[in-house]
Amino acid sequence: MTMGKKTMLKEALVQLLIWIGLARATRMLLWRDRLAILLYHDPDPATLDRHLTYLSKFCDLVPLEDFNQPGTGRPRAAITLDDGHAGNAELLPVFIKHKVRPTIFLCSRIVGRPRMHWWMHPGAQRAGLERLKQQSNDARVAELEEAGFHQDGDDRATGLAIRQIEEMRPFVDFQSHTRFHPILTHCDDTECAEEIASSKHEVEALVNRHCEHFAFPNGNYGPREIELVKAAGYKTARTCDIGWNDQRTDPFRLRAMIIGDEASTAMFAVQLTGIPRLLKYWFRSGRWDGRFPQF
Repeated sequence: MTMGKKTMLKEALVQLLIWIGLARATRMLLWRDRLAILLYHDPDPATLDRHLTYLSKFCDLVPLEDFNQPGTGRPRAAITLDDGHAGNAELLPVFIKHKVRPTIFLCSRIVGRPRMHWWMHPGAQRAGLERLKQQSNDARVAELEEAGFHQDGDDRATGLAIRQIEEMRPFVDFQSHTRFHPILTHCDDTECAEEIASSKHEVEALVNRHCEHFAFPNGNYGPREIELVKAAGYKTARTCDIGWNDQRTDPFRLRAMIIGDEASTAMFAVQLTGIPRLLKYWFRSGRWDGRFPQF
């Protein structure tokens, strides 16, 4: 089956799911007045504008820091974006138009420099991203160096520039996503602690504000990572576990709804139910609790 036919089939399926009332039923029975934390990476402005227009019909858009506030009787959503991609700067007019204050989790030693996110390097893509993610951090870094990538060296800039961060600062909360975006569970104790704690200080220096929220790179975390996040002084940590949040949610295991950067409005509506991602996780791990499959 060609890619075009697969796309058409997916769109037909999501339209059917919407027609039978899946999205509406999820809002009424599961989402209710709880908080959905939406996770994007690098959407284009037109797509995000369509998504926020759709959300505004039934949902209150709130900042992430309001995660533990009492419900208002309506579904709530917080917008988050991971990695600090340069393209995020083009979203500023959309944020202002919809009066939404998003959270962008920055890789603090990538943004503001002529530096590349490691998975975007041609050598990483040739090597296979999923295979690299499953290596120890030392082994991954060493293999990428052989392919010509140096995580602490100059390269093509793929992250936000200092000027862009300054322009966005009145309208955006910038928080921590580690320094270089390693798989934390594959780092040794020293590396893991440094990636978590040093990124907090580096983000604070970048934006001249407190950095209080953290997002686990690639969704990988365990008890050690949570304890290090707490020890570093963060107030919350967002995972890639699927679900909604309320006052009973562990603030260091905040759940999310992962949204495709290019999702049509119909696909977006279905992704908000969490079902596509839940099924994907189940196929990989055999678990139905929404926990991101760990390596």
